[in-house]
Amino acid sequence: MKLFFLLSALIAFVCADANFADWHPQGDGEVRSPCPALNSLANHGILPRDGHNLTVPILVKAMGEGLNVSPEVATSLSNLGMTLSKNTASGAFNLDDLNKHNAIEHDGSLSRKDIDLGGNEKLDADTFKQTLGFYKGASNIGLDEVAAARWGRVQNSKTRNSKVQYGDAQRFPSYFESSAYYQLFKDPNSSKARVDWIKVFFQEERMPVNEGWKPVNHIDGFSVAQVILQLVMRTPEKVTDATSPSDNFCIAGFCGLSPGGFFKSFRA
Repeated sequence: MKLFFLLSALIAFVCADANFADWHPQGDGEVRSPCPALNSLANHGILPRDGHNLTVPILVKAMGEGLNVSPEVATSLSNLGMTLSKNTASGAFNLDDLNKHNAIEHDGSLSRKDIDLGGNEKLDADTFKQTLGFYKGASNIGLDEVAAARWGRVQNSKTRNSKVQYGDAQRFPSYFESSAYYQLFKDPNSSKARVDWIKVFFQEERMPVNEGWKPVNHIDGFSVAQVILQLVMRTPEKVTDATSPSDNFCIAGFCGLSPGGFFKSFRA
């Protein structure tokens, strides 16, 4: 019990350390990824602004300070980034290394076009507008809207993109990213996420501290699993025991966090 309170205090201290004041958008010579969270951390200077030479310790510290992500989840995500490095011998990767299709980036994104529809690296206003449409004008959204937006974007890609890829390798990161933004912006009392915060995050790649946001929700493996399971249960999609993360996610340590794995464990 003492250890629990010590860890809780340490987490609170680390998160209070983040400085969001010095924000600017991507500049000349700076690189970014398909991930709004990592891009936001770089834009705030919590990650190196140029987006280069990111190591596991740098990322774990930044995600802990800026997003209240647990060391084990941050380490797994960082290891995933390392698998995509164009120079693995360096022990680091650049943010734009994450643009590789079907690694982290995937078809049916909440904010990017499919790669076969014109590009996957930058925010596409029409794509994100479609995501917002599933919120039906609400100022605060819950899991129902988050699930509807994720599944709606997948369905739209299947309709518009004759080369769409949506299988086990894409399903897990799709669920994971929806779990992540919901946890980042939900009110711990109402379990609702503010849409204005979500807009700032995706459209500006900025953490909405000026609008009142703080990283109050601790994001760890258990919370990720819980939210993904809730999203799966709200989605008209057949998810089987065979559903699993991509090879890259398995290498990073996320093999146990698959929707199919959840159902298998709940039936056991």
